[in-house]
Amino acid sequence: MKQLSFRDPLSKVFLNEEGVFRKINNDNKIFFEELFNKNFYIEMQNLNWIQESKIIEKNNEILIFHKKIDNFVETNEMSSYQLFESGLHTLNILITSLKNGYIIKDASAWNIVFSKGKPFFLDIASFEKWKNEKIWIGYGQFVRHYIMPLILNRELGIPTSKMFMMHRDGINPSDAFKQLGLKVYKSFLYIEFVLLPHIFRHKKIKKLDNSSQDPKINKKILIQILERLKKKLIKVEPDTSSFWSTYTSNREHYSNKDIEIKKKIIEDFFNINKGRVLDIGCNIGEFLEIASKNNTEVHGIDVDENCINIIQKNMSNKKISVSNINIANPVPASGWYNSETKGYLEKNKNYFDTVIFFGIVHHLIVSDRIPLENIIELLLKLTKKNVIFEFVSNKDEKFIDIANINLSLYDNFTKENFEKIIEKSFKIIKIYNLEYNSNRYIYLLEKTI
Repeated sequence: MKQLSFRDPLSKVFLNEEGVFRKINNDNKIFFEELFNKNFYIEMQNLNWIQESKIIEKNNEILIFHKKIDNFVETNEMSSYQLFESGLHTLNILITSLKNGYIIKDASAWNIVFSKGKPFFLDIASFEKWKNEKIWIGYGQFVRHYIMPLILNRELGIPTSKMFMMHRDGINPSDAFKQLGLKVYKSFLYIEFVLLPHIFRHKKIKKLDNSSQDPKINKKILIQILERLKKKLIKVEPDTSSFWSTYTSNREHYSNKDIEIKKKIIEDFFNINKGRVLDIGCNIGEFLEIASKNNTEVHGIDVDENCINIIQKNMSNKKISVSNINIANPVPASGWYNSETKGYLEKNKNYFDTVIFFGIVHHLIVSDRIPLENIIELLLKLTKKNVIFEFVSNKDEKFIDIANINLSLYDNFTKENFEKIIEKSFKIIKIYNLEYNSNRYIYLLEKTI
């Protein structure tokens, strides 16, 4: 079995073809048997808040078994709004558990993934019985993993996915203080969570003795602290309203008719072809929404965090999974020995039945200097069968605009040359012309190698 996690000494996690397994001992077995039979825990499972779990014995070992989730969004792929929802999910699970005599001992954002558009808690080993504390040991970690990244995202525009690629354990207040500068005085919330912890960073905190306290009082105090933390998190909720109101009116290179043509192509294709779908450069999810009507698993990626935020906020109920990914520089493997988190391309290799590839080939060719052959090679690795490809020729006004003085470098980027190259790897099933922009073509392609 392949080891997935080793950071929790009480529960090593392994994966094989059957699913995910956690090794536990006899003492832990008794604890988890009791936990899994609690009504609040069963209800959280039924709501898909947490992993379904069962205790089994295999090869003389006691294990907790979880069904494998084939594809999910991890912290270093999340947009700021997804991270915000992840934080809310953590607190909702924590508060619900505390009311029933349990607590989760840490607040790592890596404990939450997104599956089919919804946050999902994975770290079952984080549960333990509440021991009459009126403080939560995971409070500081929650601030590092949620409050700090969302503050920096709001004030400096740094995508949260990039923060977690560099800082796996979140952002500490002193680092946030250095980046915020005078903006730290902009809000009482920033003063509370950034400035004051930075000032008192070397002061040791004495452990509180709760043994003589009434458990009812301590629980009430702790719930109040957590509810207050939840309100503070809500204050740094990413704002998507201004972006949403201006996005669709700024696409001057497409007419409304061309957008409708593309929507009709997608709709007709997925009325016949089913399976797993990926939209690369999904923008605000117009084509994802159409694809989701006839496919049970639909994924979208975009380099623009605001686009992913919009989809997450407005379409998560449609079971659409989205990630803040730059396909020209996708998320690499990370963690210890680069083994704790798979890279985006590795975990999605040959995963999708159809890839939608609209309106980005010219950006990759010109802005990122990626040859067409390399782009096709990437698509071959991601799709098992089909690609719906928008070709943007060197006569297109947007192509001319971004190529600028280097336009002569792309004299061969024509429809005719594109077809010669693409037919080495794909069969051209159909070609559509756009009405307004005659220099753009939609190809239905079928993989041949």
